[in-house]
Amino acid sequence: MRLGFFFREALGSLRRNWVMSLAAVLTVLISMAILGLVLVLNKNINSGATSLENRVMIEVFIKKGTGPEETKTMEDKIAAMSEVKNYKYISEEQALKEFEKRIGENSEQLLANLTTNPLPASFRIYVKDAADVDKVAKRFFDDPIVDNSAPGKTDGVSYAKETVRKMLGTISLVTKAMWGATGLFAVAGILLIMTTVRLSIFARRNEIEIMRLVGATNWFIRWPFMLEGFITGFIGAVIAAVAIWGVNYVVFDWIEGSSLRFLTVEVYPVWFQSGVWPLGLLPTLVLFGALLGALGSAIAMRRYLRV
Repeated sequence: MRLGFFFREALGSLRRNWVMSLAAVLTVLISMAILGLVLVLNKNINSGATSLENRVMIEVFIKKGTGPEETKTMEDKIAAMSEVKNYKYISEEQALKEFEKRIGENSEQLLANLTTNPLPASFRIYVKDAADVDKVAKRFFDDPIVDNSAPGKTDGVSYAKETVRKMLGTISLVTKAMWGATGLFAVAGILLIMTTVRLSIFARRNEIEIMRLVGATNWFIRWPFMLEGFITGFIGAVIAAVAIWGVNYVVFDWIEGSSLRFLTVEVYPVWFQSGVWPLGLLPTLVLFGALLGALGSAIAMRRYLRV
């Protein structure tokens, strides 16, 4: 069978140039390991970001003496905002009860000295996307029933403005850096595979010339080299996938059994997952690793194999 012949030729070439083949495998392994790390981190960063975004709250304090009609008007205004996921009205009495729970045992002594409830009513607003928190908050800055301490101030609208900005900026920076590193190592992998295949072509130049003289087609000559690159990428990708999944599982298991359970860590699925990209870690890395190897071989042959 021709397929068997192609595989024997490819494996023989890998054995003859085992040093370069090993270097190519290691480079593909590193590039695919980084890609796997990006996928795992991206999944966990998105999960953590979603968890943090769900806690991003805008609290709008209402002036004392505000009537129910004005409060209802503000509630309708909040409900009509497309960026708002949900909201909750906290009355003055509820605010005082929450305050009592927070200060605990000393609440009775402290509250006994109060003649009136100093805490205002408020709306607690949660946005769908943390990036919209500034835009939504600004809509309440000049509202006449918001309890600002003085004209022109906005302390009646409370939210973690700088925290949200830093969180979104950090997530974006980490993601871009990881994708950049993946791209660099992918290029290094292609170059090393090209070099390996080029050495194979040089070592077998006489054999290739004889094959051409006896009428071998271009693709008959190309296939062993394509398979050589494919096998190199496949081996590196499989090792990378197993290693990354193992590390992901160990970290997940360690956090689940420790006091750090407040951290949300997910194990990236091995085979399949839901979403736009349905493939799990192993098929994803094997697919990209094998394509990386085949691409390196194709480029090397196009440039150096004159057929």
